[in-house]
Amino acid sequence: MMMMNYITFVFGLAILSSADGSEIVIQAEDMIGDVSEVNHRQHASGYKAVHLYTGNILQTELCFISGTKFTVNEIEYSNDGPSDMISVSLDKVVIDEFRTVALSDGGLGWDMFKPHQSMVSTITEGHHMLTIKVIQSDQHGVEIDYIKVSVNYSQTIDSLSCKSFCFEDATYPHFTPSVSPSAGYARAVQRSVPTKCAEEDNINIPVFYESSSSLSFVVTASLPKYNSFQNNRGADWTNCQMYDAFWKYKNITLNSEHSLHTKSSSLRIYNVSPGLLGTRKVILIEVDFELEGPSTGSTDSEIGAHFNLQNIRYDGSLSFQFQYYNRYNIWSPKQDKTVKISESSIKFVTPDFTFREGKGNKIRIEVYGDPNSNGNITIGDIFMFKRPMRNDQSTTLYKDGATVIEGVDVDMWWRINETMCATVKGVPTTFSNIDYLRIYRRVPWTVNGFSQVFVLYQDANIRLLPTTPHGLDWIPFGSSVIIGQTDPLSNRPYSPISHLDIDPDSLHMTIFFTDSNVVSINMQTTMTETQLHVTATHLVKDASLHPFFTFRSMFVANDNNDVDHIVADGGVPMKIGGDWNDLRGHYFAFYRQCISKHNTQSPDISLLIKS
Repeated sequence: MMMMNYITFVFGLAILSSADGSEIVIQAEDMIGDVSEVNHRQHASGYKAVHLYTGNILQTELCFISGTKFTVNEIEYSNDGPSDMISVSLDKVVIDEFRTVALSDGGLGWDMFKPHQSMVSTITEGHHMLTIKVIQSDQHGVEIDYIKVSVNYSQTIDSLSCKSFCFEDATYPHFTPSVSPSAGYARAVQRSVPTKCAEEDNINIPVFYESSSSLSFVVTASLPKYNSFQNNRGADWTNCQMYDAFWKYKNITLNSEHSLHTKSSSLRIYNVSPGLLGTRKVILIEVDFELEGPSTGSTDSEIGAHFNLQNIRYDGSLSFQFQYYNRYNIWSPKQDKTVKISESSIKFVTPDFTFREGKGNKIRIEVYGDPNSNGNITIGDIFMFKRPMRNDQSTTLYKDGATVIEGVDVDMWWRINETMCATVKGVPTTFSNIDYLRIYRRVPWTVNGFSQVFVLYQDANIRLLPTTPHGLDWIPFGSSVIIGQTDPLSNRPYSPISHLDIDPDSLHMTIFFTDSNVVSINMQTTMTETQLHVTATHLVKDASLHPFFTFRSMFVANDNNDVDHIVADGGVPMKIGGDWNDLRGHYFAFYRQCISKHNTQSPDISLLIKS
């Protein structure tokens, strides 16, 4: 198999990325070539510099995902003796030559590093070799500390250092779909956004139909086109915006009136008049905050919350009364807590469906101090976070020697108060309160093993897998599809399902949507792929405005994605998050040309319009 990129390990590569591009610092001691010696230098980057003489070279391989303006920003060197001649070349073409500054300082000059600013060159996508060569030196030679280069776009370290494998023949270039002469064209539209988080679905491609209101199509999930024996499948939260709390305030002092703010909340502290029965009401704490909700695909406004006050410091006893302002504009009854000198933390809770999406959420905490103490009250942390989620609860709907079907109840499903029902042929019970359904198929080369091949969520999101390949215990899901008409501008597209009928012998399903659409699906699973043969006899909405199929996935970089290319009718492959508007055709393939460190064995997905 012909490879576009090959690998050379270049350790010590550092990269600084910005919206304008990437600046790469390559340590000389980590390059390959004729290295006479590596010396310890106090003022060198990394405390090391490479000593070179006439004819010696240093090389490093660089791989670029697109054509770029390439700049050698700086070559850091030191010299103690006469001037030396150094050349810089890219792919054997000299782009710069320069002389070092002569210096004679009895050997001390080796720790006095100087920068040389070099040349700008335009290079093409692919693999390139950067070479530093000493054309002529005196008997003492010259030392190189590092080389700093830049490109005019962002790229990951692994990709820049040629550790990302891409295959030219991992394409769908010659496929000619067999379709009905009356089949209309479909149109895939780019709705993707950039992301740096591998756990965020940033690839969003709705597919519209430009013919009649009925259609049939085939969705196929197949093993990746590229060859890899890696089976990476763990979550990667690098560069993800993780929240351990909705909001958090630290080091709060309650001895004066003041306010504090976060991006989505405001905390105010008020001094109030003394209370009754000789107890002094010390302070009132109020917090106003915003929460995301179902309109953005979140359950933050729906799930119950915990409010913690930690590291409370005071030289007496304190009483706290907590209230929350609910979505019906009513203040709750007060929750009481008492803190003694030996205690330092308390927690208050609110039930599910207390707060509202957006603004208008409030809590207040009344603090009563010990009348025998005049000391200050401080709280180390005040914060709000979600209540713990319980594990998904599964129910077996059907099981025989070849197939297992399960219905699953999610603790806090994002389509609040919406579930679907399922009827299984031959089973008298109708199963309700299902948030998603999963199907397992027998793995032939195991004693009694099953692999999950199909998941259908109540919002019509579908995940597919072929049978687990021989020698592996399981492979991960990756990209997903939505079968059902959605709002193409939604942040989290969905098409809610009310009911489905399942024939476990033929794996035939009839799906009833809440918008009155009805779709029938026949599932076929083999060793290399799983197919869904879908028929929609009548679409209730205009399919040219409301897509019947939506592809959802993730792309961070060439070596970190669940999909990196799309192609229509065997045409020119397009980068999945690239600068294209729409593609027309009867056949669309969503696949990877480059081996990904994320969900390495997750499947390619294709869509074939039949009629």
